[in-house]
Formats: sequence, structure tokens, C-alpha cells
Amino acid sequence: MTEKWGLVIPAGGLVRDPLATALGTPRKALAMIGGKSCVERTLDAARDAGFDRIAVVSGEDVREVIGDDCFVEERGGQIANAAAGVEALADCEWILFMPADTPFLHAEAISHFVQSVEAQLGDAEANWFAAGLCPYSAFLEVLPGFEHPHIKLTDGDYMSGAFYATSREGFLNCAKKFEGFSHNRKSQFRMLMQIGIVPMVKYLFHRMSLAEGKAVLGRFFGGSAIVVTDCDPWSMADIDTVDEYQRLVSEADPGKKV
Repeated sequence: MTEKWGLVIPAGGLVRDPLATALGTPRKALAMIGGKSCVERTLDAARDAGFDRIAVVSGEDVREVIGDDCFVEERGGQIANAAAGVEALADCEWILFMPADTPFLHAEAISHFVQSVEAQLGDAEANWFAAGLCPYSAFLEVLPGFEHPHIKLTDGDYMSGAFYATSREGFLNCAKKFEGFSHNRKSQFRMLMQIGIVPMVKYLFHRMSLAEGKAVLGRFFGGSAIVVTDCDPWSMADIDTVDEYQRLVSEADPGKKV
């Protein structure tokens, strides 16, 4: 892993019932999959991929599981927690963000995203932003019936999930815009409203291409937008509902009853 990279895992997500009861904890990062918590699985994958500068931003219950090694105390909202992680990795120029509730992340998938971003950087501006996607068909191939909101473009349908990255300067310059996106992340309509009526209409009528989407986001954030479209589909599987949790538990241990 290049010296420039650091990894931030904002692991503060708390959930209510009925999901909290199904998980056995209100903290998604501590949900057990295959005998290990989601945050531990994510850390194992990141270290296997070569990351040694890692900030896990969460509460004391997560510290008890992962120890003090890479723990950063949470501040509240998702972007505030991301900012705490970025501050903790003060010597890292490039930051990879990964959630703590994608239990099937693995080292090869992480390395593929990072290497693909590096290959596309070229002469990118100091402000750059990257996201990982996979074709929605590939996602359904590995998880049939695991219906999930997804991105619909003229080029095809895509899933987004585990992989986001930015230059340190890009994050600091656009923290307020990221906060707006984070607040609206469960509603594509509200996210589109942030970037303007014309892009919103084009997207809603399925008339926006991937290239156009990158250009729109680049203008909105004031930098270079990078998209990796062939990420591992398993990295897109996260936990938002009881059904999703039960499905992922069964994928990790087919004989286990939930």
C-alpha cells in the first residue's frame, strides 16, 4: 500500500428496533457475522490489503472489541466522525472511507479499488473524489433476490457501497457538502436536489450517462471525480434491515438459524 493512503472507518451507526434486537446490539459495527463482529471483519480485510494507518471512529463499546490501537472517539454525525478520522491520520494525503457494516469485504476487493483509483488519478487536481460501483446485475448474481436501491444510468444500473476515497484537501474543502449528501443518503431524490434541477430531471428520466454523472459531481465538489465501476459485488452488501442481516448471516454460515 502506497505511503499516501490512510483508512477511516466511521463505525458509529446506531439502529433501533426491530433491527437492534435482531443484531443483539444497537451498533451495526458489532453485529456478528460468521463468529466475528462486522468491524473486526473489516479491519482484518484492511490489514490484509496492506493498510497500517487506520482510524476506527466509534464509541467505547467498539473500543472494547478492537482495542486502543486504531480507535478514535466518535463525535456524533457520520461526517463529523469521518472528519475525526481524517484528523487522526494527519500524515495521510489520500483517505479511503469504508463502512463497518459490510461484512464480506476482503483484501483483494480493497486493493482493486485503491489501485484503480491510483491508475485514474493521473494529473488530477488537489481536490479529487472517488467512489466504487459494481453492475447491479453482478450484485444480484452473487445475492439473488437481495433487492436494493441502486443507481440507474443510460450505461446500465449500478450498486454503490463500501468504497469512497478523497484527497485530504478535497475532504476538508467539501466537508459541508459531504454532510448534506450524508444526511440525504437514503433518498436519491434529495441527493439529486442538492446538485441541481437539470441533473435531477435527467437522472430521474434515465437520461444521464456515467460520464455525465462524473462531470456533474466534479463541478459540484469543485474537483476531479473518479468512479471505479467493476468493484467486487460482495463489498456492496450491507446491513439496513432485519432481512438483510439474516441473509448475510446465512451466507456466512449456511447452517445457522437466525
